[in-house]
Amino acid sequence: MQKKYQRSIKNLIINRSYQFRYIFWMTSSGLALVLINSMIAYSYIQENYITLVELGPMTDEAKTQMYSELRHLILALGVTSFLFILVVAILGLFLSHKTAGPMYHFKRVFDEIRSGKTQQRVRLRPGDEFREVAESFNQMMDSLKSRT
Repeated sequence: MQKKYQRSIKNLIINRSYQFRYIFWMTSSGLALVLINSMIAYSYIQENYITLVELGPMTDEAKTQMYSELRHLILALGVTSFLFILVVAILGLFLSHKTAGPMYHFKRVFDEIRSGKTQQRVRLRPGDEFREVAESFNQMMDSLKSRT
């Protein structure tokens, strides 16, 4: 009985250096945006809270409650920001796989042709990037084969 193909994280990482670099730049960009937005939001919220709490006629218990709610809001923003960065990293992994996979197949076919197996052709999965390049390459190889 043939073992059914199972997709795992190991199958998604084809070209480790390229894909990790891709994921790094995507998550770094997302992290920079999150940090900038968080700093802007925090400065405005904190300024308004201080004005509201210190100038408002509140009891100490009410002031403590207001600051507690501010901490909960900041925690919620932090958690959602972390989840956003995690989603960006996972998205980066899947998107980089869509380009690293075809490049792996191209290299494998190039190596086969270099070793003399000129009947080899690039076959990509549906949804992979560079399908037009693969078709053009295959047409070129067919044209060269028909000339000999």
